[in-house]
Formats: sequence, C-alpha cells, structure tokens
Amino acid sequence: MVWLLLVMLSCITKHDFSYKLYPIDKKMEVFVIGQPQKNYSWTIEPNVRICNSTEISVFRVNQALRYWEKLGYKFGSVYTDSSPLCMNARFGEIVITLPEAGFGSGQIASTKIYTHVKTNDIVKAKIFMLPKNARKERVLEHEIGHALGWRHYNQKFHMMHSNWFLGGYDSKGLSNN
Repeated sequence: MVWLLLVMLSCITKHDFSYKLYPIDKKMEVFVIGQPQKNYSWTIEPNVRICNSTEISVFRVNQALRYWEKLGYKFGSVYTDSSPLCMNARFGEIVITLPEAGFGSGQIASTKIYTHVKTNDIVKAKIFMLPKNARKERVLEHEIGHALGWRHYNQKFHMMHSNWFLGGYDSKGLSNN
C-alpha cells in the first residue's frame, strides 16, 4: 500500500528543472550539413596573456588550451598580467580580459580577432569574459575556438555551437590540418 502511494506521489511531483528558464530563440538543429567554417588562421603559435582582473587562473586556461592542443593546435607561453593596462592585445597573442562597454547583459563571453589586411592571418585576439563565466564548462574552450578563427557551428553538442545550453565537447571538423 505504501509503495502505491509513493508511485502516485512521484507522478504529480513538479520537476526541479524547467526548460522555461532557458528559452531557446532559434530552431534547434540536430543535424547540420557541412563542416565548421574557419575564416582566419594564425601563422605563429600565439601566447596567451590573462589579465589579473579577470580572476581566471593559468591552470584553468591551460585546461582549455589542452582541448585545442589535442586537435593539433599549438600555443606559446601562458601568463598572468597584473598591469592595469592589460586590456589591449599585442601582436602574436590572445589576451583574456574583462568586457568593455557595450557588452550585453545576456552575453556569456565574446571574442574579437584582428587580422592582417593583406593576408587575413590572425595577428592578435581578445577574449572578453567575466570571472563567473570562465568557471562555466566549455565557455573558455569555445572562446579560444573563436580566437583560433572558428565560426559558430550549430550542430547539437558541438564545441562551437552558438547556444551554450546546446553545445558540448564534439570537435567534428575542428582539427588543425
């Protein structure tokens, strides 16, 4: 009798997780035709400079870089910069800094790449990220993907998916050939 009561109660219990909290404003694609697109590339191994104000550790950045190193990408040194002028990327580096004015409240992170006018090679990149978002799974890995020249690829569970909730660790088409 008690087990019957428990079964009935479990059927009417409200679930803790509600998908209404996380609206998806685009169609969800389960299958995407084609490969991820890479518009630009580095010709050198970029250094990674972390602005101290982001509170992102070298350990966390190295974790994110390992994802890309397994795919054949190479990076120079990774270091922290405590200078208050740390926000500007230098030639040959990816800088991780706090967001600038105009960063949307709904954004998790953003990346800006700078390319050579004639060759379209990436010469520097800036990743804008709040400290709380760097701790979220895959966010830093995804932004490093943009810093390497990759565009969004909306295959469900793919690293470069534009919607964090639908992304994952799938690396289809991202290897450095």
